[in-house]
Amino acid sequence: MGDANLEIEVTDDVSVEFINLIDPNGELFDQQRLASGETTTSFEVLGRDQDSILTGDYELIALDGGEQVDTTTLTLEAECTITDVLWAVENPDMEWDKNSPVWDEYAAVVIENTGTIPSLLTELQWKGSPVARLLSKESQSYYHETHLPPGKTTVYSKGSVYATDGAVHSLDCDELGTEPMTVTAHVQVGSNPSYTQQIKYGDSQSCELTIVDGSSDEPISSGGEN
Repeated sequence: MGDANLEIEVTDDVSVEFINLIDPNGELFDQQRLASGETTTSFEVLGRDQDSILTGDYELIALDGGEQVDTTTLTLEAECTITDVLWAVENPDMEWDKNSPVWDEYAAVVIENTGTIPSLLTELQWKGSPVARLLSKESQSYYHETHLPPGKTTVYSKGSVYATDGAVHSLDCDELGTEPMTVTAHVQVGSNPSYTQQIKYGDSQSCELTIVDGSSDEPISSGGEN
């Protein structure tokens, strides 16, 4: 499985002209033709302009001269979980954009896809984050276009997450104790995973932040899964 493709290989002792991919509704999803001597082909299952893919059991049908040669069933699904949220201050050796003067306010999210096909991350929403509180907002969002193949992918925030000082004013940490921050990853395929981190705010003089703990939440159903 590539970042967006389903790779198919047939044995070289069988003559195959076409391979049909049938979706869970029994409709033709795509068809690939193999030239003489070819044994490999691929199907695009996640494109940039594709809002979603119907997940479930797909059938691969190998044809030669209109006759069915072989068939097999495979499950196409993406199951994403946020396994960790990392703060640049505590992990300075990671690949942060250190050209930014506030790179130490950035965060990184580790997303694990235990499914069989890629998903696509379109947005990270930081509810209750220090920067959202600083801006008097419920949450701060950053938009992404990051493929999430099976396995773990580290995604870096596009802006500040742990900011407590702004151009106009600073966060009043006297009013805060230990508060939750929940990051939700909006994905095209599968449910939207979330992760909650408990952040302890210092006093008004320093407003030092301390990450107390964090844990994955139950995935939120999204329009990316049919």
